[in-house]
Amino acid sequence: MADRMAGWWTPLIRMPFLLCLFVLGSAAVVAGPVARWARIALIKQPIDCRKPLHELRKDALGPYRFVEDEGTQFSASIVAALGTDVFINWTFEDTRKEVSPRLRFISLAVTYYTGAANLVPHTPDLCFRGAGYQLKQEENLAVPVTGLGPGPVQVPIRVLTFVASSLLGNAEPTVIYTFHGNGQFTASRNELRLLITDPRDKSAYFSKVEISFSSGRGGVRNPTREQSIEAAREFLSHVLPLLVKEHWPDWEAVKAAEKAN
Repeated sequence: MADRMAGWWTPLIRMPFLLCLFVLGSAAVVAGPVARWARIALIKQPIDCRKPLHELRKDALGPYRFVEDEGTQFSASIVAALGTDVFINWTFEDTRKEVSPRLRFISLAVTYYTGAANLVPHTPDLCFRGAGYQLKQEENLAVPVTGLGPGPVQVPIRVLTFVASSLLGNAEPTVIYTFHGNGQFTASRNELRLLITDPRDKSAYFSKVEISFSSGRGGVRNPTREQSIEAAREFLSHVLPLLVKEHWPDWEAVKAAEKAN
């Protein structure tokens, strides 16, 4: 009787083990091709800018006058930290008489990335904290930017307001940035990663546009968060159309070329 019972139970006792073997075997069969496909999907062909960033037309920015190229002061270690040598880091002055002294000087940093195996965007979220600032407020917004279409286009931006220690003068700088990757604007690192790793695309690029307002010039305090957002929106209406139309790749043309090939 015991032998008959043992024989009856044996297949059931073995079932979990057999199921486990089946799952592991299936995973082994599928994992190889899936892993190879994922690697292929992540390897993107580089796309150069249509025109180098440093050739951005300074005289086409309305009331904003070019003051200084701060990027020339970057050391090799700073360039390595940026993860690219395609960038500009310029200072402009808003020449309009009615502009607040807090908004007079504008820092523009544009970086461009393409062709790397793992494109990871560097953002002020971490950089400022590493420099001794504490994050006071963070928010993703959309602001109407003119010059990108027949009417204002809602461009997503990320707004970060930091607080410095007394050793750094108790400053409260606000930094604003947006990404442009594979033809689209986004303020989210995660959304950007999805854009540039889309397996349907053979190529990929992204660029980060970062704006802040200089403090410490003549003891002038930082502008408020609200002032920074509005001033950045105005400045972006001059800068982004130039970048889209003259510098960043024409994504529709890139996609058409990929289909043709």
